[in-house]
Amino acid sequence: MALGGIWRFFGNRRGMIILILQLVLVILFIALYSGYHSSDRCVSCHSDKERMERLGYPQFVMTAEQVQKESRHPNTECRDCHLGNGLSSDPETAHKGMLRPLVLDHDFNLIRRGQAVRRLLPSGRDRQWAMLPRLSDGSLNYDVGTILYHDRNPLTYGFDPSIAKKTCGKASCHPDEARQFSESVMGSNFRQRSMRHWLDLHGPNNCGPSFADTPPTGHAEGDRFSSANTELLRRQMNVNITQSQAEDRQRICNVCHTGCLDCHYTPSAERGVHAMSRIPPPENCSGGGRGTFVCHAGTMERRRGDSFLGKEFSEPAGLPEDVHVSKGIVCIDCHQTGEAGMGHIERRATCQDCHIEVEEALSISVHKNVSCEACHVSVLGGYEMTSWGPGMIMGRPSPFKKYSLYYGAQSPPIILKDRQGIWIPMKIWPNSAGFIKEPVAPKPGITFRWPKGETRDAYALLGTFSIPGGNNLYLAWLQLDQAAHPLGKARECKSCHTSTRQTAETTWEFFDSQGAEPFTGRHRIVADKKGLRIEGLEAISRITPMAGYKVEDFAPWLRLGDIWKTEGDFSIPKADPKKYKEFLEWYKEVSMRAENAEKTLRQRGTKAEGAKKALKKLKEARAAAVHNPYFRDMSGF
Repeated sequence: MALGGIWRFFGNRRGMIILILQLVLVILFIALYSGYHSSDRCVSCHSDKERMERLGYPQFVMTAEQVQKESRHPNTECRDCHLGNGLSSDPETAHKGMLRPLVLDHDFNLIRRGQAVRRLLPSGRDRQWAMLPRLSDGSLNYDVGTILYHDRNPLTYGFDPSIAKKTCGKASCHPDEARQFSESVMGSNFRQRSMRHWLDLHGPNNCGPSFADTPPTGHAEGDRFSSANTELLRRQMNVNITQSQAEDRQRICNVCHTGCLDCHYTPSAERGVHAMSRIPPPENCSGGGRGTFVCHAGTMERRRGDSFLGKEFSEPAGLPEDVHVSKGIVCIDCHQTGEAGMGHIERRATCQDCHIEVEEALSISVHKNVSCEACHVSVLGGYEMTSWGPGMIMGRPSPFKKYSLYYGAQSPPIILKDRQGIWIPMKIWPNSAGFIKEPVAPKPGITFRWPKGETRDAYALLGTFSIPGGNNLYLAWLQLDQAAHPLGKARECKSCHTSTRQTAETTWEFFDSQGAEPFTGRHRIVADKKGLRIEGLEAISRITPMAGYKVEDFAPWLRLGDIWKTEGDFSIPKADPKKYKEFLEWYKEVSMRAENAEKTLRQRGTKAEGAKKALKKLKEARAAAVHNPYFRDMSGF
């Protein structure tokens, strides 16, 4: 009955007209939809060299084949990554809703890309700044502070998961990877979002609290702000805090954190502006040439001072690169993706994967509770001091200015025990924050930030202090962050075993754009049976405050006096003199015999049969022997 009725309906003229109209509408919808999602008009315009030159954008001449070759994404169209309107030949209409890089000035305000950033290609010899634009004479264009790529939200500067879903994470591309990244500690910014105010359970932090970010849900939500943490800060501080001030500060925090393109976008002169890489190179982990604001070139590396790449990527520039860099080992070789997928980077890199014989010897030695880094990290750069006080954020007055450009190098790193009793090197330096409302009592010793051991970072809460005429109260703490790079030649034995007292020296320079003209200073970090403390903190050149600033804003340490100390036994156990002497003699003997054996092997020629194998065995035996004074396997010597 039903089929017969349908047949009778469409069998007459009226039914046929309706059917034809429906088919036309369906075909028209499909045509419009496919046209909107195609990139034919994009290609027809951007492949027209004469037209692009006439419009003043010769650098944007591009063909579909060229894009697919550069990006290594066959069949990818312009709109798959850039969005926009694929139907229009009018530039304004076609570019509406199109994704663009976010160009920021040195105050972190958005500026028009215009002539400032003509093309996203590296230039110059300094890899740290290679992606930033240059003037005709080759110098940097200082109108540009940094560049954020297309998957950032233009309001918050954070990684925007809604953009990722339309581009990298669309159904036909990498949906699983985009979801995994959005749920990772890295993509969701979970650690920083968990630090809601100055005195939460994770303690005060050099990066500051999460001023206006969303709660730590474990999901990326970088496309919006929240006022929840701002309310907590208002109750805790004795200065008026507006929502816009908190949001300004949050934008700067969001700049540091990462998105898909920060890792996988790798433009180069050889591969072009659309080059993508499956495995992120170490340069991308260190900001990808966009200065010292993004990824591990930002606060992460500046806080710990343990640059992997060293050289121009370190601060101060010229510190040593990690020994593994010259071997072609990259970050992802050790910090691999975990079971949860993209972005879930495991931080438990182990030396044993490569240095089996050393780990075996060390595991039965007197140094079995000493980490490899404790001996093999000899210098740490980056921040040597941080003070939070009033200043300008994004060109507007704010109580949240972070005066952290006290750059220097401390050596050798202080080594302390972690929760499991393993000796690790730590970056230690004084921090303070003004405008705290209620007094805070000091807490003796150090506190590890994450109770379950998610990190090995710690802090020593020193309490609050007052300065006449200052931005009272000042909350003071010592920041202690685990260091893992740069691994290199081991420290000498005497650096630990001539005394139970540890001392690290540092000389630094303050050269923030606010507060004061550049000046230099120094201090030392001391760890012994009496406690952990900063001594000899002083300026060694004249301090000239800028107009409108006072010393208490950028350098309250000048007025706070001898407060930088906490109680506890932080000394190195005293070595048995007899065993220590025996070890040194054995070390010298092994080194001499190994050197002679290697010289003999090389005289025979490394191309001789079995020479390479013998040389490898010799190095393994020597490495095991010098890590264990009771290790007597001399085979190969």
